[in-house]
Amino acid sequence: MTTTPDQSGTDTRRLVSGYALLTAGILFWAGNAVVGRAAAGADIPPLTLNFFRWSIALVFFLAIFGRSTWVQRHLLWQHRKFIVIYSMLTIVGFNCTFYVALQKTTVLQATLIQSILPVLVLLLALVVMKTRITGQQWWGVVFSIGGAALIVIRGDWEVIKSLRIQDGDIWALVAVLLWALQAFLMRYKPKTIDIMPFMTALAAVGVIVMTPMYIWESTAIKPTPFTQESILLFLYLGIFAGFLGTTAWNEGTYRTGPAQAGYFGNLYPVFAGGLAILLLGETLHWYHMLGAGLVVAGIWLAIFHKSK
Repeated sequence: MTTTPDQSGTDTRRLVSGYALLTAGILFWAGNAVVGRAAAGADIPPLTLNFFRWSIALVFFLAIFGRSTWVQRHLLWQHRKFIVIYSMLTIVGFNCTFYVALQKTTVLQATLIQSILPVLVLLLALVVMKTRITGQQWWGVVFSIGGAALIVIRGDWEVIKSLRIQDGDIWALVAVLLWALQAFLMRYKPKTIDIMPFMTALAAVGVIVMTPMYIWESTAIKPTPFTQESILLFLYLGIFAGFLGTTAWNEGTYRTGPAQAGYFGNLYPVFAGGLAILLLGETLHWYHMLGAGLVVAGIWLAIFHKSK
């Protein structure tokens, strides 16, 4: 079967638009890290931040994808255990942990630590599915973990002797472990459920779980400051990071394919770090650049290898 010029042009436009959507999704998520850090200065606690992010996002998911979610309600109920576990990992677990990290460390530090995600997914495949890892991929693991370690200790080898790793770095490491786990589990998503009804269900479960957590934090830890600044931060997280970022990423993945989309994920620390330097005035240190270079080299070795 030959491809006509019209079909070729359509395929090219589809790919270009898919790449644009993937880039937009990553940019919106990078803004999420900057807002999470800014929330610390606005005295907004992390659980509150996550609750309002997904509550606002859920309104948009229901408004636009509510009908398709209702059509697939029986399938969603049939796979409710997977949906609840997945929502607990990503909507609740990862996001809350990441916002706690951003209360305690810089955006540059947290997002560069998270850049080891592709290698962690590779290791999970090794442990759980006994997937064979080549020698080149093992070098990728070593480079990526070494780069992340350099960033965590901030280039100060005395930190290893005294174990003075900052709390925010530990929270960031826990967050990326949770994200790697949910990224690995995504391969088990029921194929009969469309992605946007699936995301709508995840957001709904997340809001239900987060509601008592938000009430507890507001009463026992710190009340929610409803100021113009906090409301704008909530709106950005809900509309751009929660709804538009997720929708753009999923649609971009559909147009380009998951393999190509995975490479775009590596833009996240680049965008987040750049925004943090421009908007928050964070300082770029030598260990950030060297550590990021090692991580990128590790990802390159782990992903771009010749298959037998």
